[in-house]
Amino acid sequence: MQDIGERYENYWLLRQSLDSCHQEKKFSGDLFETLDVALNESGEKLLDVGCGNGILMDIVKDRVERLYGCDISKTASRAAKNRGMNSVCTDVNKGYIPYNDESFDIITCIEVVEHVIDPKSFLKELYRVLCTKGYLVLTTPNIRYFRNLKKLLLNGTFPHTTTDSFVWGGGHLHYFTRKDLVSLMRSAGFTQINFYINPNQFARSSKRLLAKKLIGKSNFGEWFCGGIIAKAFKN
Repeated sequence: MQDIGERYENYWLLRQSLDSCHQEKKFSGDLFETLDVALNESGEKLLDVGCGNGILMDIVKDRVERLYGCDISKTASRAAKNRGMNSVCTDVNKGYIPYNDESFDIITCIEVVEHVIDPKSFLKELYRVLCTKGYLVLTTPNIRYFRNLKKLLLNGTFPHTTTDSFVWGGGHLHYFTRKDLVSLMRSAGFTQINFYINPNQFARSSKRLLAKKLIGKSNFGEWFCGGIIAKAFKN
């Protein structure tokens, strides 16, 4: 049986071959637009953990002076380097990110924490390499999203929170609500934890705008957003 590193390597080899035949996918929709809002402070050094092929550079290249990344896949890490990212290949499940204490002003962790065996230890490691007064932006699927609950309660099937199918459930090992993330982040030492939702969605959907007005912004994020985008600081 393949180990997890081999599975992700094969996944990125396939993605690379598909991207060479078709125009590469870009971050789009809610995730892209919400990250654009959450990453509103510039910094000298940013680390993208689980950087994949370095696509985050499309958002942050004009906001930070130096951009670093790490990924379990050699193929992905190589692709990120080709974009101009200082990327290394490493398996964060081994409990270590190969950088010194307080090395980065900003850390991003985009759709990664649900793949990690021990999220609590992983967040503590992110805290270690983050500078004091720096911040982490983390995203993950929202298991409390009403469409996910519908699948579980009405259809009787556990919701898959990704379209990836290279392993069962797209390799997602954990599922989170906002309260779960607050608890984990606080236990790792993070403070000033805030959640972001895409403000542009309300101009596109009058139904979503009405729902936000009726139940409030926080409840809207809890129930009507498919993803969780959290920002937390190291004080």
